Amino acid sequence: MSVTNLLQHIELFAGLTPEQVEQISALGREERYNAGDTIISEGAPSHEMYIICEGAVEVEVGRSPAAGGDASSIVRLGQGQVFGEMSLLDSGARSATVRCAADDTLLFVIPHGDFWDLCNNDHHIGFVVMRNLATDLSFKLRHRNLQERLAGGVL
Repeated sequence: MSVTNLLQHIELFAGLTPEQVEQISALGREERYNAGDTIISEGAPSHEMYIICEGAVEVEVGRSPAAGGDASSIVRLGQGQVFGEMSLLDSGARSATVRCAADDTLLFVIPHGDFWDLCNNDHHIGFVVMRNLATDLSFKLRHRNLQERLAGGVL
């Protein structure tokens, strides 16, 4: 499956025309990783978003390079899933470490600056992606809050 075809099936880009998805596809590049490779580190600056084309990654929290703490795996992600998407909003510190979980994992990388340039030139693309991103982050925040309340015995 081509990168453009994959992007057309990702919720972050739902509501965009094939031509608009092609414009996003033109921004990025492909990178390959092997099992155990660190792709992004918790606490590091963020400048790119990643889409998994092939393979898998594991998202971990609690292990910043400075803290050296124990990591706990949050989730394993596979084809068509996205991570680092908050970097499309800002260049703040990474909230998790992401490690490659399978050899020959292929990722599609979209740089923050190039994405913002596209959004400034086509406000419809920016609106649709930001709306979808807000919906996704809202869902994740609610889910996390619910988990914390259940773990604390509140409900």
